[in-house]
Amino acid sequence: MKMRNFYIILSLAFLLGMASCDNVDEGYRIDYGESTAQFTVTLLTADRGAVGDTIIYALQATSDANIKSMVVNNSVSGGTGTGYVIPGGETDPLIDHVYGTIQPNTKAFNIRYYYVVSQDTLDATINFIMIDELGKKETTHELYTVPSIVSYDSLVLFCKSQSLADGFSTSDGMVYHNLQEYEEVSEINKAVQEALDMVFIVDNGIGMLVAPYSGIFYSSMAIKNKTLFKLTPDVSSSDFDNLTNATLSIITEENEVKKGSTSIDSLKVGDILGYRTDLASTNPYHFGLIRINAIHPTNVEYYDGVSYMIEMDVVTQK
Repeated sequence: MKMRNFYIILSLAFLLGMASCDNVDEGYRIDYGESTAQFTVTLLTADRGAVGDTIIYALQATSDANIKSMVVNNSVSGGTGTGYVIPGGETDPLIDHVYGTIQPNTKAFNIRYYYVVSQDTLDATINFIMIDELGKKETTHELYTVPSIVSYDSLVLFCKSQSLADGFSTSDGMVYHNLQEYEEVSEINKAVQEALDMVFIVDNGIGMLVAPYSGIFYSSMAIKNKTLFKLTPDVSSSDFDNLTNATLSIITEENEVKKGSTSIDSLKVGDILGYRTDLASTNPYHFGLIRINAIHPTNVEYYDGVSYMIEMDVVTQK
């Protein structure tokens, strides 16, 4: 009888042990209830960036129980420099910065998490989990990758007529003069046509930027990119001067530049406009901003008589 009772007790102990392991994986608890702690993750930068840009999050927690760990899971691994950062004047609550283990008897922390963008084609999801003795608090943030930007300053284009005009390529920052010279069929001209994103036209004294595709530009080119333009009146000159990889993306998105048209007219000094290149362009489906610095009649050696000129600054995604 004693032996029978012994086996019954042993069996019950085994079953209890098995039940207690339901939420354990290799010695680590994997299923936590909801903690009553206060846990916030605040984005301190834009939610996007190009390769090498740093996205910064502020992580703050306060709990009535001891905090055990701070775990961050990334769907796409960050680049060199990704990890926890302790703000100046704050005590480091972490025993280690790899696994996020928290110092004993810690009930609050204020730290930063830096994510360095490492991929130019993959957006990322970041999952933040704070675990204390009562359970866990969890939140998720999305971040987006964007192309890097490049600036071309004080570009000058000339126009004599709707067929005698200069154009610009965002892929290499080149101004191409007298586009009639690139109409003949050749491999060199084909490359120029593929790269050409916009043409400066003046018609009846009205200055315009148009896509090669636009019927306003008279040309027998075989390839005509369909660039879209849209005025961005809420963008200031200061905004333009301080563009970053992230803010260019945000501005062109908020202003719905992708819904623009293939020409924009009545240009004047100080105008800032956005554009989106054609999918078939050498610099495909990229966004940018243009600032008009000057536009007036002038003379140029390769167009007879009076022509017009435009001077502009361009910031473009690459």
